Amino acid sequence: MAAVVKQRNRKRPRPQAQESSPPKRKVDENSPVILSFKNHRQELDSRHDKHERLVKCGRDVTIASKRIIFNLQRVAGASDTEQIFKEADEKFVTVKELLNTIALELEGEDPFLFTRAYSPGVQEYIEALSFAHFLKRKTLISFDQVEAELKFSNEDGKDLGLSLNPFDYVLGIADLTGELMRFCINSASSGDQKTPFEVCSFLREIHNAFVAFGNVSREISSKLRVLKASMNKVEVACYTLKVRGSEIPQFALAEALGGDFTSEERDFN
Repeated sequence: MAAVVKQRNRKRPRPQAQESSPPKRKVDENSPVILSFKNHRQELDSRHDKHERLVKCGRDVTIASKRIIFNLQRVAGASDTEQIFKEADEKFVTVKELLNTIALELEGEDPFLFTRAYSPGVQEYIEALSFAHFLKRKTLISFDQVEAELKFSNEDGKDLGLSLNPFDYVLGIADLTGELMRFCINSASSGDQKTPFEVCSFLREIHNAFVAFGNVSREISSKLRVLKASMNKVEVACYTLKVRGSEIPQFALAEALGGDFTSEERDFN
């Protein structure tokens, strides 16, 4: 009986009113608003596609530049340096073709819109270019000299150039110091007693110039710390050659310098 009463008192669900869907309105494809959005979509798609092409081309520049640097490191202790420089110059032609492609992509565009896409490649190219310049002339390549290497011509013969950001130049020179440190080790290990001291003096000049910049950006501050570490390693190598060079046999010199560098790097970290 109680179950029957409960069943009667149970509220019956009210039928839900069927919601009527609003009528579909036809979109006027020729509306100025719709046309404006279509234009924006095309511009964004075009910009994204260009950005991806520049990223890929910038990576190719980075890879080719690293191969040039690896090839130039063979100069230490080499008897035929002209052949090494010739091979590097041939590879520089390939890199310049890639940079020319970037310049063509940026023709008529604001380069600052795409600078992050190819900037790492340009920095790596500057590192390789400045390394080759130092090995040949024992001097630092200038901003104007690098900028001159970024001048090209399009298919119509019209001159165009890749805009060189001063930060890219500075950061590329900062990366050069690491390669100079390796070159110093290789030279000392091959019996060259003169080059390590030339590299040490050169690194000190670069270090003083970077210190004068002050706290300009986080990237430069980070590069300065690495630069100091490279300079300290070179100074330790020069100290070892000057003080203990006559005590260490030639075959054990590379191991002795490597041990000093490992210790110095541990202290730095």
